[in-house]
Amino acid sequence: MDKENKSSTCETEHSKLMQIINFRFPHTYKRIGLIAAGLILAFLIVYKFAGYNDLVIKDLLRTTMLFCLLVASLSKEKFEDEYIDHLRAQSYVLSFVCAIAYSISLPLIAIILDVLITNITGDGSVNVHKTSGFEVMFILICFQLMFFKMLKLFGRA
Repeated sequence: MDKENKSSTCETEHSKLMQIINFRFPHTYKRIGLIAAGLILAFLIVYKFAGYNDLVIKDLLRTTMLFCLLVASLSKEKFEDEYIDHLRAQSYVLSFVCAIAYSISLPLIAIILDVLITNITGDGSVNVHKTSGFEVMFILICFQLMFFKMLKLFGRA
């Protein structure tokens, strides 16, 4: 009885996990998410060049933009099949690896360039570039969308 109970619990947990993994928004949400994210990005650029710098508004808009990109990333394609699921999984793996490489290499490159520049100017101070969570998440989601689109194009050509 104990074995059957554990097996039933494992199957239930596996079923819940698969529901989460296979969750997708309807296809129309992809366009809505991309358009909303593009509009927010354009607004942030205008907001920056207009001279405003309210951190609460910037953080709220950046978080909303990440949410819109996540909705686009989790949206179905017009025609969903196992091949699309495979491409989606590959795009998530590629974007994860690229985001990690970005997060590691950018501060190293910034330090190397800063050391070279300070050696040239002679002021002796070295600044460390800090990679923000927003940068990493933005790169991760944008790379996933880009890799998924590229894999679809290359695979269907």
